[in-house]
Amino acid sequence: MADEPEYYTAQPLPRRDEPSRGYGQGAGFGPAGTVPGWGHQRPVGQPVHVNVVGGRSIVLAYVLWFFLGNFGVHKFYLAQPFQGIFYLVLSAIGWLTVGILIGWFFLGLLWLLMLIDLFVIPLRVGALNAWLARRVGGY
Repeated sequence: MADEPEYYTAQPLPRRDEPSRGYGQGAGFGPAGTVPGWGHQRPVGQPVHVNVVGGRSIVLAYVLWFFLGNFGVHKFYLAQPFQGIFYLVLSAIGWLTVGILIGWFFLGLLWLLMLIDLFVIPLRVGALNAWLARRVGGY
């Protein structure tokens, strides 16, 4: 079987402190290396814009909060599994003991936490997407 052409093989991205050399073409892209390499194209002090593929959605987080919030599904979606389990336990204990009136305490605590989530979801989605961008971008 013939070897694959060079442009089919995976090429690692250059480190941030060294200019890109393309696919073995010499220094930089373009004629005589006129275009700077990756990581050196933006002026210093300008914000970095990274498109996060697979980031979290605020709208979906709110939909999960509204329909499945009693089970903590929105917490699992926002990468908070321990809080999701806590919501699930509060809901189960609350609904199982509501007949002897102690369940209202657990449900009240759960609903108070869900009310707090109503205001915290945008912050959590933003923090999670920023963390994903840093992880993907190597920052």
